[in-house]
Formats: sequence, structure tokens, C-alpha cells
Amino acid sequence: MRRFSAEYIYTGNEVLKRGIVETDDFGKIIKVIDTGGKFKEQQSLEFFNGVIVPGFINAHCHLELSHMKGMIDNKSGRGLPGFIDEIISKRNFPENLQEQIAKADKEMRLKGIVAVGDISNTDDSFSVKKRSDIFYQTFIESFTISDKKVDETFNLAKAIFYKLKDLKLPGTIVPHAAYSVPDRLYKMISFFEDEKTKIVSVHNQETPGEDELMKNKTGALADVLSEKGFLLNEFSYPGNSALEVNLHYLNKKDTILLIHNTFSKEKDVNFAEKFSENIYWVFCPLSNLYIENTLPDVPMFFKKGVDTCIGTDSYASNTELSVLSELKIIVENFPEIPFEKLIESATINGAKALKIDDKYGSIEEGKTPGINLITSFDFKKMNLKSVSKVKVLI
Repeated sequence: MRRFSAEYIYTGNEVLKRGIVETDDFGKIIKVIDTGGKFKEQQSLEFFNGVIVPGFINAHCHLELSHMKGMIDNKSGRGLPGFIDEIISKRNFPENLQEQIAKADKEMRLKGIVAVGDISNTDDSFSVKKRSDIFYQTFIESFTISDKKVDETFNLAKAIFYKLKDLKLPGTIVPHAAYSVPDRLYKMISFFEDEKTKIVSVHNQETPGEDELMKNKTGALADVLSEKGFLLNEFSYPGNSALEVNLHYLNKKDTILLIHNTFSKEKDVNFAEKFSENIYWVFCPLSNLYIENTLPDVPMFFKKGVDTCIGTDSYASNTELSVLSELKIIVENFPEIPFEKLIESATINGAKALKIDDKYGSIEEGKTPGINLITSFDFKKMNLKSVSKVKVLI
């Protein structure tokens, strides 16, 4: 048995001053003790000058792109259209891809990440996932350039899905984004295994050009897609925004992770929340800055009290895979957001989105959520500093 304490424990549901967490040798929480801020030195108690939080949930990543660190120019000023242009032309998989994927997996665990919502277009990451200490919910992402290629595309997605199932790893087939999934393919995705409630991930409103494309099939994004062979005249886009198009096809009963939301407005949030109670808004701040050089209106989401999560995206659009670094960017730009709410986004909300909150996301009796220590914490402002670091305790 191990016993931990720190200046504060953020359980994911409440904040305990100098509380105590007892675990067994396998990291299962045996007891959480609220000391009321007072306790005497006790034998075998490990006390830390910092704050204890549950293991982080990375709600959005592309593990199979772990070889692309530094390959995409983030200073071109072309935003997502330029990013798409480059990633299509540079996405050749190297011989040491498995080594790069394993390295990224190890990095995430060392940075306190215990579970990941991961995008896969291939089965390249599956062997690493099978061996990993991290829980992976795999989103097999599907898209195509033409209605004529829909059957071929969906059959490929199903083949990858069944490989995942053979390995007894959880996952679903999901759309990439409103702009890259023809009407017939989107319907196939939505109706696949329709008898089950699923977890669905979709990129949403990452660039202004998405909404323009939905309305008029014009703009910088439309131009790049056309250059890359997308036959946009075969896409119906039934909605005035990317969000409306996505929700037109998705099932209300499913859990829906909307990724990025860099240019989502309050009206979009209202529209989505009215559509379903199972919406999770996932932010990847460092990726947004890398690609579009801007951030979502994060305070607006928190003021509205919607469910928010944190993701790292991939090495194609980031220099590290650290949930803590994503949180520090939010604090730097929006210091008014309480740390307690940020931790909920990085832990329990992500666990609920991936439907693993019976085990992960909060420090509660019976769970094995992982335990992280954050050091160099600003106790005056009760928030992160730029120099804050994470250490994995369990």
C-alpha cells in the first residue's frame, strides 16, 4: 500500500487541502481521506510540495503520425488549407515508423497521460497500442475524394476495424470532417453497428474555410481540396456550417467528440447542445496555434458550462504530446479560467467522453486512474505557471 498527500488534491470532482490518497500496489484507490487541511506526519506517508491530480486523458491524437515532427511548415500563413496540402504530399511512412510510434506512446505515459482517443487511418499503431500501458480508444477515420470511391473507402475502414477487434482493442469507424466525407460515406459510417451506442470523433470548424465551403463550395480550403483531386460537386453538404453538416449525419444517441472548434461561435455551441446531451468539445491549443495561429474562444465554452476536453493532436502539428503543456497555453491566454475546471477537462470529462470513467478520470475509491503530481504550482493564483511540470506517481 502507498499513501500520498500534497498541498492540494484535485480529485476530478472536488479539491482537498492536504488530503490523503491510499492505493494498493497496482494503483487502485483504496481510500481518499479529507483531512480538512490538517494532518500529522504519519509513517509511510509521501508528502509532496505541489498538487496531485488524476492521470490525464488525451482526447485527441494521431499516434500513427509520430514520424512527422517538424515536417510541416507552420510559418506559411496558409492555415489548415496549407497544412492539408503539405500533409498529403509528405505523409510517407518511414521504415522506423513503429519505433517512432512506440517513442510517442512512451512520451505520453511519462507526461502523465493514461488514456487516449486516437485517430487511425491505418493499422500501423495497433501493435504498439496492444502492448501499451495506456488505454486507447481508436477512431478509424474515413474520408474520400469522390462518391465513386465510397464503397472502396468504407470497405477499407471496415477491414481495419476488424483487425482492431481481432486484437480486442476498442474502436469505432468515424468521419474525418464535414468537408471530406461524401453524403453516402457519411451515412454508411453513421449506420455502421447502429444497434450499438458508439463514440464518434469528427474534426470541426478548424478553419474559417470550412463554413464557406459548406455554403458555397468556394474559398482557400475548397481550392486546396480541388487541387488534391476532391470532386466537390459530388458532395452535398446539407447545412450552413461544418457543425450543421456533421450533426445532420451523426446520431443523437452516440457520444460525439467535436475536435478543435477553433472558429466555433456561441450560436454553434447552442445548436450542438440543443441537438444532443452527449456532445464533448475537444481543444488542442498548441495544434491550433501551429496551424491557424489562433485559439478557440475557450472562455465562452467554459462560461456556457458545456463538457470540454483536452487533446494534443499529433507531431504533424505539435512539438510535444503533453496535456499539461496544452493546459499551460490555456492559462497563459485565458487566466480567468479556474484550474479546477481545467483539470476536469483534462481528466474526468475526457474519461466520460471515452466511456472509461468507471476506471479513469477521478481519484475515487475503486478506480485506477493514475496519479500525477504537478510541481512549481502557483499557490497564490491557484493555477499553473509556465514552468509547472508533471511527475507520474502511479
